[in-house]
Amino acid sequence: MALLNYSVAIDVLEADSGADFESERSSVAANRPLGCHRHRGTNAVCGPRSVWQPYDRPGSVSKTGILLGFSLFLLLPIAGMLYFTFRSATGGFTVDHWLALFDVSGFSFMTLSEGLLNSLMLVAVTLAIELMLVIPAFVLISVRFPRLNRAMGVIMLLPIAIPAIILVVGLAPALAFFADIVGPNTWTLALAYGILALPFVYTTISSDLRGLDCRTLAQAAESLGAGWLRTLTDILLPCIRRSIISSMLITTAIVLGEFTIASLLNRTTLQTALISISKTDVYLSVIVTLIVLLCTLVALFIMATGNRPSRKES
Repeated sequence: MALLNYSVAIDVLEADSGADFESERSSVAANRPLGCHRHRGTNAVCGPRSVWQPYDRPGSVSKTGILLGFSLFLLLPIAGMLYFTFRSATGGFTVDHWLALFDVSGFSFMTLSEGLLNSLMLVAVTLAIELMLVIPAFVLISVRFPRLNRAMGVIMLLPIAIPAIILVVGLAPALAFFADIVGPNTWTLALAYGILALPFVYTTISSDLRGLDCRTLAQAAESLGAGWLRTLTDILLPCIRRSIISSMLITTAIVLGEFTIASLLNRTTLQTALISISKTDVYLSVIVTLIVLLCTLVALFIMATGNRPSRKES
């Protein structure tokens, strides 16, 4: 008898809670604005709807205007540079400035080739440091020491907050120490460029790691007998390969476009070579700048199209 009374009481409580839930839901629905809305592939449905619909998108006129404005903002300076390279000093148009780019015996070609080779070497060394040390360290911190993520976010902003001249003053003794060991080679600038690229690499990698449950993946791999190195190379790094490619392109752009540190340390890179060439042939420096800019835009376009998920992945 007691059990029967207990079960009846439970049924009454459940009925009351269900009635309260239905009344609350009806009151919330009554307060929503009414209207007809249409979802993709369905007919119009009239009834309560939220203020912001998940399928609301800018109209075709807005998208066209935004794309047109961005295209003009990006292409007008490039068109101006291209127009300038074909202008003649005496008036009219000429292609002699482009032909001077292939003059092997000229001073401009020698200076440009030396700066370009040094910059490409710096790109290779900086990317090697990034792939072998920086990115594995970021992944290790996210997996093993997640409490350090907030402190890392603050520390990684320091290379942006500190002026380049102060970085040069601080890095000059370290670079001089390496110069005493390996000689005054240009590749030692890769240590400074790696520090400059840290904020951008950390932001790109950490945003991908936050969306990935890397700790669970690492624990699952270790429970199956995989070591840390295999977990890193076979599981974690392939999951963030797109952010790795993005960080590599950003690092390449930083190394190719950096001027202050190389100039203050008296090293020959692409940017310092362009400044030297502009003193004697401004057209050639604009041509080289235009080529580098177009190559960067093509690389960014390839990265954007490559990072777009396919239909199978979606």
